[in-house]
Amino acid sequence: MPVPSASLLLLVSNDLQVTRLTTAFEPDGYQLTTLVGLEHPLPSLSNAPPDLAILWLSNVLPEALSDLEKLVNQIRGIGASYPTPVLMIIDQFEARWVEPVFRLGVTDILTRPIHPLVLRQRVRLLLQARQTELAIARYQASEQALQEEKERFRTVADFTYDWEYWSGLDGALIYNSPSCERITGYSPQAFLEDPGLLTQIVVPEDREVFQNHQRNELQTEETYAIDFQVLTKTGEKRWIGHLCQQVHAKDGRILGRRVSNRDITERKLVEHTLIRSERLAAIGRLTASLSHEINNPLQAIFNSIELLQDFPLEEEERRQYLQIMRLEIERLMKINAEILDFSRASEFTLQQTMIQPIIEHSLFLASTQLKHANVLVVKNIPENLPQISASPDQLAQVFLNLIINASEHMPEGGKLQISACVNRNQLEISFEDTGSGIPPDDLDLIFEPFYTTKKGGTGLGLSISQRIIQRHHGSVLVHSVPGSGSIFTVMLPIQPVSASSGFEKIDDPS
Repeated sequence: MPVPSASLLLLVSNDLQVTRLTTAFEPDGYQLTTLVGLEHPLPSLSNAPPDLAILWLSNVLPEALSDLEKLVNQIRGIGASYPTPVLMIIDQFEARWVEPVFRLGVTDILTRPIHPLVLRQRVRLLLQARQTELAIARYQASEQALQEEKERFRTVADFTYDWEYWSGLDGALIYNSPSCERITGYSPQAFLEDPGLLTQIVVPEDREVFQNHQRNELQTEETYAIDFQVLTKTGEKRWIGHLCQQVHAKDGRILGRRVSNRDITERKLVEHTLIRSERLAAIGRLTASLSHEINNPLQAIFNSIELLQDFPLEEEERRQYLQIMRLEIERLMKINAEILDFSRASEFTLQQTMIQPIIEHSLFLASTQLKHANVLVVKNIPENLPQISASPDQLAQVFLNLIINASEHMPEGGKLQISACVNRNQLEISFEDTGSGIPPDDLDLIFEPFYTTKKGGTGLGLSISQRIIQRHHGSVLVHSVPGSGSIFTVMLPIQPVSASSGFEKIDDPS
């Protein structure tokens, strides 16, 4: 249940974030004070300090950490004797800032994407913890009251929705929340008595990744995030989103790792469905062009058969027409095979691969549409590019989407230049068109799910493309000038993704 009459201070970067937060908290009836932009000092709230401050700033950069620390101290200072707790929201690609931001005094951090129910639950827990803290301060003179409040803290920890545990330097579990039983079917005591059970429940194909992660996690202060599958006590497979970080004593000693395990099975299934749907949508966008591509060889075959049936021909002529029929049938079979290969369900399985064949495959699928749109393709792809660790099928989906988008922005024809080069330790693939460009107001929103300016568009193409590249530990950059065209650049790491960095494989749920 929400804390009655609780007040929240929302400090955000833009109005879109305000809308999302107010919509999420509307069912709980909190009192909301909103501050957008943060270019001016915090308002005076000492007479009615908020129960919780939520800080959602875009683009956390190293040079901004000092200013962020000052802001966090100002927020906490609003609460006078009892510092105001601060919940910070960061984007998934900024997860590397979780540890530094925690050191600034932030109470808790949530990483986007966040389901509104998860956000509301975390706020409720923080508000309950805030109430507990104030109660302890009021009754600290009473040993009995203090003991009761300690028990309330334990209750809050035990009833977190995610599976939380604290492991010591020797790997043994110091604390394990009851939520583990909801996710795995095993009781908290089972893990406390047998720490090896943590590894035993991981599915065999992900076990090496998890073990490498366990060996590496205590050697660094970095926050680690990996996804893997476990087998529950009843034999059911479930996806786990695992996030861990070092725990330190006040004197700086390392006490172990704090781990948060979230059941992300439903999210994985939704992601897989969306990726598959967008692949089929891309084929649908090519259907009209492909019909012409298929009709031409069919017409050639029909004409050849008609000549063979209705006219007396020399043996050499008959062989020529039969050869034409054979070549056209092979062409149809190739088109059909390429379409089926692209539309089938795929696994996200990393392998060493060259980028050139993936680009060529994507261009083949889009070749007819490019031809009908009068788009000239210019390739600048060196033959000596290094291999990368990637999923060829899913990279092809990203490249095809960028190629189709470029052609749709050049309705009167134009040029699409595809280039690739090595930039330090990354492979850089750019798609530069001479189309209409993207308005500045749309530029910050094009990767948002379901945001589209095209009639009949799903609004998922670029969002899913970005997600696929992020799973490759890469990034997608965009530069556009209205009226002059756009450049989409895909950055992929050249070095193979290490096991400790994470591994994902999505099986076809059907």
